[in-house]
Amino acid sequence: KYRTNPRPEAYRDYTDSNRFDSIDFQQTPNLAPVEAKIASQQTSGGGDTCEDVQGGFDKALKLSWRAGSSSRTAQIVVWIADTPGHTPFCSCGCDDEYPGGLPDVPSMESFIHQIKNREIFLLLSDFTPIVHSMLISIEAIYKRKKKETQVKRMNLNSADTSSLLNQVRQQVNTIIASAFM
Repeated sequence: KYRTNPRPEAYRDYTDSNRFDSIDFQQTPNLAPVEAKIASQQTSGGGDTCEDVQGGFDKALKLSWRAGSSSRTAQIVVWIADTPGHTPFCSCGCDDEYPGGLPDVPSMESFIHQIKNREIFLLLSDFTPIVHSMLISIEAIYKRKKKETQVKRMNLNSADTSSLLNQVRQQVNTIIASAFM
């Protein structure tokens, strides 16, 4: 048996007034606040197709993660993306008002390398077809460094998001079983 401490971090576009929306870490079995926060998210704003993915990763990586490789704590980022981030690495030619990246956060590649180097597992969601190229670019970074086991893709049905937490639980169980048992 294991304990999880999820914390959702929602992000929108760089210029949106409600750019980030989050709650603090929650301990299982009390996941009601997490489920409510996820259910409350609405798409809004943005003058272009791309969103502030880098800002979301920036917030996530600044959390107080439990440190130390001797720790038996699995560190996992579950990323549910319906649009790509700013920069050609993500957007692959989509409408992007910031094709050179955002001015207040590092590049997307930098965040992916930080996640990989800190040995944080990354669960990617194939939520909409528009993010497919971005996910391939991310997976390629892990493949080049022979760290493919640190990144996994979840296929989510954008018409039925109710299965989201079940899919996340299944992937977390798989990560824990393969990395810690």
